[in-house]
Amino acid sequence: MKFGSRSSSVESGPTDLRSFLGEGTEIVGEIKFSEIMRVDANISGTVTTDNGTLLVMERGRIKATIQAGIVEVSGIVEGTITAKTSVKIHSTGRVYGDIYTPALMIEHGAVFDGKCHMLDGKDAAKGYKAEQKPLDAKNLKTADAV
Repeated sequence: MKFGSRSSSVESGPTDLRSFLGEGTEIVGEIKFSEIMRVDANISGTVTTDNGTLLVMERGRIKATIQAGIVEVSGIVEGTITAKTSVKIHSTGRVYGDIYTPALMIEHGAVFDGKCHMLDGKDAAKGYKAEQKPLDAKNLKTADAV
């Protein structure tokens, strides 16, 4: 099944829907895929692809660590998302966890409860995950009170 008229280059993302996990399916473990995977199921564990696109539909529930090229969320994701290209949270989407990506889009009505770490293109291409460093009082800059 083809989506749009885009070519299947790394920049524009994959165009072939290769995997579909339907409603009523529950998976615990590690999932690896290529191209596009649509999820209407419940998944716990890890979801990994090199440059593929993960589509979490409204009935999709994922409690996992996700690494993908592009991630679009219309359902619920609990866990860390690392995306080489972008993450989009649609109006029905809920993300509870940290996001590592060069581009984040959040539609009105969506929920994002976590931290976003904006990566540059080089870091994202390597699947880089920034280390969190605790803040101390010396490193904080405060604005003067008005």
